[in-house]
Amino acid sequence: MLHAPRLAAQTPRPFRRLVQQVYRHFNRALIQFDPRCARYDPGITYTLRPGTCTFANIEFTNTYRINHAGVRDDEAALERPAIIVLGDSHAMGWGVEQDQAVPQLLARKTGLTVLNAAVSSYGTVREMMLLDRLDTSQLRALIVQYTDNDLIENRAFRRNGRLPIMSEPEYQRIVQHYASQPSYYPGKYVFRLFMKVTRLEQPEPDQTNMDPAAPPEEAELFINALSRAGHTALDRVQVVVFEINEQIRPPRPFIAALETVRHDEQNPEFVRRLKTVDVAPLLTADDFYVLDDHMNRRGHEKVATALAAAVKN
Repeated sequence: MLHAPRLAAQTPRPFRRLVQQVYRHFNRALIQFDPRCARYDPGITYTLRPGTCTFANIEFTNTYRINHAGVRDDEAALERPAIIVLGDSHAMGWGVEQDQAVPQLLARKTGLTVLNAAVSSYGTVREMMLLDRLDTSQLRALIVQYTDNDLIENRAFRRNGRLPIMSEPEYQRIVQHYASQPSYYPGKYVFRLFMKVTRLEQPEPDQTNMDPAAPPEEAELFINALSRAGHTALDRVQVVVFEINEQIRPPRPFIAALETVRHDEQNPEFVRRLKTVDVAPLLTADDFYVLDDHMNRRGHEKVATALAAAVKN
């Protein structure tokens, strides 16, 4: 089933979810821990590695062209971009070619210079820290993609007043763990699934428990990170926020909560006038891979079209 995703898609949902979990926990490569495509960074844990690399999983194989800032775009896009897209693997273009990702599609739809500054597994805090390294002299719009697991990073930032960054030996230990994931031995999946179900297996070394938060608190934690984690002035910049998650039916309440919480008079002006784009109603299960929880080419096209309309308005 792992190597026949189309067949897995036709199975009953409980079985399909089981196959997906086996893939995601015991098989999937993570680009942020692939030394061919990523590098340790003492300020923000890691960035992508400048140059060209190939990143693949069962359902896709893609080429990454990475500039000297460590993001998936060309060098020219670093010079006075009009739009910068921040986010994690969803906005970065996990699973699609470079010219099929939301930022590059947005550039074609708007005719503006758009920088893809999204990096796999970043939360809002590291996204804003990365923004401080970029040229924002001509920035008109900052597009921020949110995912539910950003909550972990945003909560840690508020609790500590800063974001703890793992050491390089810790990072390399995780790199070694994921390097061993694809190797197979007879009975691997049955054995590891049994260990996980019975809670006898050690969790992945990069995993952190995500205690749930009420939607208003989640939105407030996001706003706190957006306004305090970086030092880039955004007073004259239009901020646009959208969320990508595999859960689209029913949609998560984050965007609706953010639309309410942003109006608080204690928020900076750029937060009070930010725009939200709810892309969940536009997406269907066919816009995501079967095993992987990321959008395919169709999903990126739909999201880019919605964001282009928001930027033009």
